[in-house]
Amino acid sequence: MSHIAEQRPAVAGGLSGNRILTVLILILAVLLIGTEGCGRGGKTGDETVPAAVQTAAGIHQVANRPKLVQRLFIFGIDGATWRFMDPLIKAGKLPTIARLAGNGVRANLQTLEPTVSPAIWTTIATGVLPQTHGILGFDGVPGVSMTTLPNSKMRRVKAYWNILGDFDRTSATVGWWASWPADQVGEGSCMVSDRVPYTRMEAAIKRDSLGPEDVYPVGLLDRVRAQVERPEMIDPAAVERFLHFDAEEMDQYLLKAEYRMGSFLPEFKYVYQSDRSTLKISREILADGPFDVAAAYFTGVDTVSHLYWHFTYPNEFPRQRIDPQEIERYGRVIPRYYELMDEYLASLLEVLGPDTTVVILSDHGFGGTGNLPWSGGHGRITPGAPIAPAGVLILSGPGIRDDGHFLSQAHVLDVAPTILHLMGIPAAADMPGRVLTQAMAPGSPAELPRIASHERIGTPWNPGAIPVDPAGDAERVERLKRLGYIQ
Repeated sequence: MSHIAEQRPAVAGGLSGNRILTVLILILAVLLIGTEGCGRGGKTGDETVPAAVQTAAGIHQVANRPKLVQRLFIFGIDGATWRFMDPLIKAGKLPTIARLAGNGVRANLQTLEPTVSPAIWTTIATGVLPQTHGILGFDGVPGVSMTTLPNSKMRRVKAYWNILGDFDRTSATVGWWASWPADQVGEGSCMVSDRVPYTRMEAAIKRDSLGPEDVYPVGLLDRVRAQVERPEMIDPAAVERFLHFDAEEMDQYLLKAEYRMGSFLPEFKYVYQSDRSTLKISREILADGPFDVAAAYFTGVDTVSHLYWHFTYPNEFPRQRIDPQEIERYGRVIPRYYELMDEYLASLLEVLGPDTTVVILSDHGFGGTGNLPWSGGHGRITPGAPIAPAGVLILSGPGIRDDGHFLSQAHVLDVAPTILHLMGIPAAADMPGRVLTQAMAPGSPAELPRIASHERIGTPWNPGAIPVDPAGDAERVERLKRLGYIQ
């Protein structure tokens, strides 16, 4: 991570009285924008962004910087690795991802250790390390006994969607880790929290209804609720595609909705329906656009990689006897789930339109553990797994170079500064990552001078008291214990 430290701009000193007055006037202008609900649409590419900027030379206004791209879409795939994606691309199984990578740029996305998803996805969204943003892992409030899983009230800094609102940019975010309760994002923006794809799955989290904290604005609640699918609603064709059941097995699988922790068949039903719900919700929300930045997070690749790795790579488990019939039946679950993600991406791009710039990324990669039942893993939290395996990163579309370039350096800390740059917004000096300028199309504008901190301008981030949802969290906590993430 030495390149990160080298790129950190200096933070300027104090402010004079006149400069403070200038900042207050500009903040007031941002606050007067308002907070209407989702679906008002984004801004056109030729509009400019007023903002206060603190540099070594003092405070000045950003000089008429438009967005570098018209629309940006972030497609998050938890646990995706090039180890699976590259062979599938070569075999023609991921046509959408292959097209975007071939006409854009790609990289190994270096990650953090420990590789705990709530911490890393929050780093991706905020541009700062876990010790700064406050979400360190799966174990609730640091230094306090477990009362709830990580959530947005534990976050101590703004995420990119909060910053976009300060600069009159719109966002739509679906399912991002630790986004419950949903942030009250700006006018024309919306958020569907990570609890929504699971809330109707009573057997999984003991919670059978959605509430006002699950989405923002609250007026989206009924529309979102209608898109959530229960596990027993799983399509038999999907079951056949992945699990290859005979007729009797299929009937039993479709009838049973119980959730058995760490058992790869019930786990598949729940995670498939969770991602299916995320797709349907995303299509419903994105139809209200255009939004300046939209994002959708999918969890299934991570889950099937944990549980089905030994069926795909049985030779990596010499101490385990793996039934050859199960290898034949389940060995295609992981690659076919990648194919499903490619299909979901294509489906969402149909809604977004052809002039959308796309970011595909994962929080970490994967590898075999040599152990069962969690045969795939990442980092020290999964014994036997590779330490902090790199994730994937693809940038493609308008504003991005189109030659299939491989970025030699990219880190999860670089994502938020790059998102802001593409939206014509300066990154901050307290964000240790870089703007990935090497990914930009020839002739792109240089990075704007960094402001001292986005925490000092715009709407202050004041998350309030940390909510406690012990009934809703109980089963998730047990699942994380069995994964070895928490004790």
